[in-house]
Amino acid sequence: QRQRRASAETADLLPMVFLCAGCKRPVGDTLSWVTNDEEAGCILLRSECRPPRPAPRGGRWSPPSLCAGAAAGVSVDEERKLSKLPGECGCMIQTLFCSGCSMTLGNIYRCTPKHLDYKRDLFCFSIDSIE
Repeated sequence: QRQRRASAETADLLPMVFLCAGCKRPVGDTLSWVTNDEEAGCILLRSECRPPRPAPRGGRWSPPSLCAGAAAGVSVDEERKLSKLPGECGCMIQTLFCSGCSMTLGNIYRCTPKHLDYKRDLFCFSIDSIE
């Protein structure tokens, strides 16, 4: 019984992985969890992108940036657009796509009015686009 309880406690501590609903590619996990927005039907995850480290002498260069968390299986549209959703007047967003199947996953809010500042620079995944 102790072993069963210990296994249940360990399972509670393990991260949950979010998958693209289209191709089942991992797009984030609960280690990068910030919050959820039930009204908007989305979850908000942070992304940690760091500049590359210099290559060792005579070594290969690393990619332009190293991303962890939400960004690993996600592509970000370079084009910034104004949101057309109700209540989001003045929001500048970039669309998130699955890097495997190109399914639209959600948005990154780059510019927000004060009442939506909590979403700024976070990956906002639509709950219908992930499993």
